[in-house]
Amino acid sequence: MQRKLTMATLDTKPPKVGRVEIRDKDSQLVFRVTDKGAKSLSVRTRYRGEQTRFTYPKAVTVENLSDARRWAQTVIDKCKSGVDPREEERERKRAAQSADANRFESVAGSFIDRYAKKKNRTWGETERLLERYVYPDWRDRTIVSITRRDVADLLDKIEDRRIAYNGEKIGGAVTADRVLAAVRKLFNWHAARDDSFVSPIVRGMGRTKPADRKRDRVLSDDEIRAMWRACGAARPSIFGAFVRTLLLTAQRRDEVGAMLRSELDPEDAARRRTLEEMDLAKFISEKNVWVIPAARYKSGRANVVPLSTAARAIIDSAPRIGEDSDVIFTTDGETPFSGFSKAKATLDVDMLAILRERDPKAKLTPWRLHDLRRTARSIMSRAGARPDIAERVLGHVIPGVAGVYDRHGYLPEKRDALRRLRAMLWLILASGRRA
Repeated sequence: MQRKLTMATLDTKPPKVGRVEIRDKDSQLVFRVTDKGAKSLSVRTRYRGEQTRFTYPKAVTVENLSDARRWAQTVIDKCKSGVDPREEERERKRAAQSADANRFESVAGSFIDRYAKKKNRTWGETERLLERYVYPDWRDRTIVSITRRDVADLLDKIEDRRIAYNGEKIGGAVTADRVLAAVRKLFNWHAARDDSFVSPIVRGMGRTKPADRKRDRVLSDDEIRAMWRACGAARPSIFGAFVRTLLLTAQRRDEVGAMLRSELDPEDAARRRTLEEMDLAKFISEKNVWVIPAARYKSGRANVVPLSTAARAIIDSAPRIGEDSDVIFTTDGETPFSGFSKAKATLDVDMLAILRERDPKAKLTPWRLHDLRRTARSIMSRAGARPDIAERVLGHVIPGVAGVYDRHGYLPEKRDALRRLRAMLWLILASGRRA
């Protein structure tokens, strides 16, 4: 059957059995409809002496007819010249897949999944840096096309705070160096997997010196008192308990934020196993012993933190979200608290208001949650705790021979240091009330 392909032709009803084929009067196209309702456009021609059928790869619509007719003639011309359109299409798809696999975002996604999540406890921060600062410029670039000039331009942009996020300008010199570190690691990882790839990053691209990035911020006694009081009215309330726990345990933000009830539970098998491996089995039954697993500790070693009665009381007072939730500091019962920036900004406002009750001209020097760790360490020194024990409380790796050969757990000594921290903190808070 032969007639001009039109809308009416393409609307031909399926036969009860088999298929119906209609040859187009205006081209070599053949329209086919099967008893299953499947419709297709194709062309038959000879390729290397054999009759071959090629199917149009797009939908059968009136709008596609002109394109399909041109496609049919192109297929015939290629076959006459000895070119197989199918192999040509397969090569095009391979090239497209290769290009997609080498897109920066694709490589970065593999880097996060295959490397960062397994090797880096803070992979989430790496992913955040890429999403906010790198993907907007490089997402669809092939990784091999990114040059040293591109890296320098991106770092300039970040350093000069010319990147907008949620309506605000973000970035800075320190952020630029963090992005550089993340991208350098990504490029090095990819270079180890690709014979032809060479990282465009070279020495000297950093924007700050390590010494410039070191922080020495410690909260003053007045600021500690204001912070502690503001925590009592923090929004959300769980954030106040979280911040107080940071100070009383001297641990890192993410470690406290991801604290699990099972890490405090004497019946938990993983906790029990860790204490046994650290030769601290006699402390298994103690409820006020927090075991942070190696998998989420920065040093890659488990850290055992004895909790003072005050710290344990604050942890226990945190509202329980979700009946079966294992996470302590959470707002949804499933994931650890994450709204640090917003909650911290509100806490700062409340702290400043408290400071100005005594001094209307008082100012609050910017501080970070990590500064509480340094503040706690300083309080322990004020309280007479042994420096090496205070370092062990913080989970720092002890250098030299002592760090290699001394396998004592130091739990009683760490408990003493944290009790001294609590006692000195109580004195600081009490002196403010007397004033």
